[in-house]
Amino acid sequence: MTGQLTDRYLRAKHIAMSAMEIGVADRDAVIARECGDDEALAREVRWMLAAIERSHTATLPLLPGDTVDLSGLDAQADTPHRYRLVRRVGEGGMGVVYLAEREDSGFVQQVALKVLGAGALGSPTLLERFARERQLLARLEHPGIARLLDGGVLSDGQPFLAMEYVEGERIDAWCERHGLGLRERIALFLKVCAAVEYAHRNLVIHRDLKPANILVDAQGQPKLLDFGIARLIDAEASEATLTVTGQHALTLAYASPEQIEQQPLTTAVDVYGLGMVLYQLVAGRRPWQHITTPHQLSQAIVTGEIVPPSRSAGRDGASGRDASPCRTVPADIDAIALKALRRQASERYATVGALAADLRNWLEQRPVQARRGRRLYRLRRFLQRNRWPLTAAAALLLSVLAGLATSLYSLHQARVQQRLAEQRRQQLERIVQFQQSMYDSVDIGAMGHAVVAATQRQVDAALAPAASSAAPPTHDTLTKAFASVQATDITREAMDEYVIGHTLNGLDRAFPDAPLLDADLRQSLARALLGIGSYAHAAIELRKVLAVRAKLLPADSRAHLSVRLDLAQALEKQGQIAAAAGMYAQAEKLAQAEPPTDELRVAAESGVARMLVEQGHLQQALQKQDALYAALKPRLPATDPGLMQLQRDLVMTLIGLGQRDRALQLTGPLVALEQRTLGVENPQTLDAMLVQARLLNYRYEYERSLALARQVAAIRARRLGANHPDALAAADMVATDEVYLAQDPNAFAVAATDLQRVIDERRRELGGDHPDTIAAETVMVRLLAKQGSYAKAPAERHAYYVQATALERQILAAHERQLGPDHPKTLMALGSLASLLDEAGQYGPALAEAKLCLAGQLRVLGPQHPLISATRTLIGDIEDDAHHWEASRGAYRQALEQREQLLGLRDAHTIESASRLYSVLMELHDTDAATKVRQRYMDPVIAMDPKTLNAAMRSVRDEAIRMLKP
Repeated sequence: MTGQLTDRYLRAKHIAMSAMEIGVADRDAVIARECGDDEALAREVRWMLAAIERSHTATLPLLPGDTVDLSGLDAQADTPHRYRLVRRVGEGGMGVVYLAEREDSGFVQQVALKVLGAGALGSPTLLERFARERQLLARLEHPGIARLLDGGVLSDGQPFLAMEYVEGERIDAWCERHGLGLRERIALFLKVCAAVEYAHRNLVIHRDLKPANILVDAQGQPKLLDFGIARLIDAEASEATLTVTGQHALTLAYASPEQIEQQPLTTAVDVYGLGMVLYQLVAGRRPWQHITTPHQLSQAIVTGEIVPPSRSAGRDGASGRDASPCRTVPADIDAIALKALRRQASERYATVGALAADLRNWLEQRPVQARRGRRLYRLRRFLQRNRWPLTAAAALLLSVLAGLATSLYSLHQARVQQRLAEQRRQQLERIVQFQQSMYDSVDIGAMGHAVVAATQRQVDAALAPAASSAAPPTHDTLTKAFASVQATDITREAMDEYVIGHTLNGLDRAFPDAPLLDADLRQSLARALLGIGSYAHAAIELRKVLAVRAKLLPADSRAHLSVRLDLAQALEKQGQIAAAAGMYAQAEKLAQAEPPTDELRVAAESGVARMLVEQGHLQQALQKQDALYAALKPRLPATDPGLMQLQRDLVMTLIGLGQRDRALQLTGPLVALEQRTLGVENPQTLDAMLVQARLLNYRYEYERSLALARQVAAIRARRLGANHPDALAAADMVATDEVYLAQDPNAFAVAATDLQRVIDERRRELGGDHPDTIAAETVMVRLLAKQGSYAKAPAERHAYYVQATALERQILAAHERQLGPDHPKTLMALGSLASLLDEAGQYGPALAEAKLCLAGQLRVLGPQHPLISATRTLIGDIEDDAHHWEASRGAYRQALEQREQLLGLRDAHTIESASRLYSVLMELHDTDAATKVRQRYMDPVIAMDPKTLNAAMRSVRDEAIRMLKP
């Protein structure tokens, strides 16, 4: 009987839809022709036509002609519950939905009251479906599903359902109005999946999932509505006809292929519906939204190919506006949506829970099952979840991963050009294959033997002092020896030779047909070499990159600028100042095409100024740095790396020019900012802290400088290795402060050991002619001279000065050869040699060298530079030692006047000049002048509590006291 009713309903629907296509006057003839003598069928067709007409002409406001009483006085169920109808909120093929208020003993509750329309009352199939909806809703109790509150028959015989009234809007409109991003949309969609999964657990299939049936309330909770064509999963076979009828009540635009083909339905139909909703949420449109005719749309659903959301999410051709709610749709979301929308139900997600689990995988950056089996994809997801592992293996792999990151970035940039997308994807696959092959071919055994051998050498060196003893080394001795092993340095060397070097050797074999890709990878690996301090090796590889790009890329390519900056940095680190200056100049010329705040342009212009400092053009460098800093400071954030580097460079230039007050104003806030925003162990922060230590040393605050330098040295030794050039720079600052503070044999021995290690390692790592090596040797000259001045035996004193003088002559020759006679470093070496000659009693040569130094400094640095007063003090010392009192008095007086003007009355340098002038005045028996000097300069310092003074001021105070002794 049920099958007959279904067949009659379908036949009547077909005739009614045909009759709707023609004019009203011709419909009777069509009905008579199609129905023949079957009057019952003719009545069914006319009923359907009338229902369709009412549906097309109905409006949401309540109409006086409605079958249901709209006055709010008579509509009631056969239970005591009463409902007052407020307004019509919707109408479908089966009935009408009203917003109603339920009144019960003074309690008022708003509900969605669904009643069958007048036309539906004549259809047994629709009556059966209405009853079925009530049965299904009664099974469901979930926060994501609109609850059934009441149901029954009104007094006029009409069935009704009273459901939870959801004050909300459809899910896609809600997401758009609130401007939700992709992750927020997925999180909201997962709540819908939970509701559907709950319905499936209760054996209910919805079968009509679409955005219009999912409303989101004010609290952001989605609610699933309209189970009008839902059915039970375990329904009897006799219900198959109702299922078939229900398929004709579906929404065609969201229908699954099996619904179109009227096949038996499973939970897969709801997986497909959720896939359609997901697609629309992320792409802003449905698949096949451009198809408008039912026949073509049905064909597309059954046989068509769905365009991935990422390609569909673009410009809306009809409106000309951006149809996509998200900027980009990731490949993972493409894969998930397309798997849910597979043509065959067996190829979709087996359950809604599986679909939800895949979406959660994406949110957690885990591999999604929809893309299972892709090796490159799984690798990328693994790396995203396990960034910067702290194991030794991760440290060795870091350089290669940096190359992969650079290539991935290049690939991302190239995607904006559609024609290069496939090519770049193939390149990426080649890179991954190359990377895997490099991992597989690394000679772990050789690397292990090299590490063991290096460790053995360092242990043997540590045990060497005890080797002469016949007794075997003790446990404590061995422990100390192994504790002295520089494990980080050994790892750096192993990484250079066995990982980075091995990878670089394999590049030419792996990419003979892709030289630009080879160059990209080579540059990234060269940057890794720069990071571990292998400057010469990095420069070799960067020159190869430069040669390839010069042949294959346009002259104005940004890639040319990038590699020139890296090569300039490598040359600068090697101490090849002239070559580095030329490369920075080329980079600056290319950078003019970039915006003023571009990071590469800032790096190029800062590098040019820094090279001016190294070449001795301090004033010119200061002008360039001041102009650049003034232009960038208001346009870049204070934490911009390029701006911070420029500030550090500016401080070093100011130190060189003797403008220590301005340098101090810049250094303190910069260090505090970097420590606060980047952390104490960030490389930029450590650079700034070391600059601050140099400034403190220049200001004679040796104790504070030493504490800060030791902090930097400890961090760099732990992170980079004790012999990394950056770690040696910090160790050099430590040794320099130790030299200035040393006043006894033990302190001299500690300073000499630390300083000699820096000199030896710099000679090994950088070479003997490197500026940093020569700078450390210059400090060694000062230490030898200081040891000579403290020596008691004349022979010992003479030996120290001979050794210091010989080393200073080597330094002076190196500076003249590399920098020229007028470079500030050359002039400093000249002054130091003059001081050593004075200590050796060679007053004539000493005075000649000192006057030559003063003339050069006046010419290069200007008369107001603090070094001028230092050199005049030196001339006064030489004349004093030669007993040329008048000449000595003139030199000391000039130095005192300049120092008081530049540095202040209580500066250590000022007091030093005053004490020496006092001594000479007493030698000349100019007691009145000597008394004035003593009262103005020396007495206030002598009256100070030595416990409150730093080492420099205590030394000056002690000298002043010695000068007052008869």
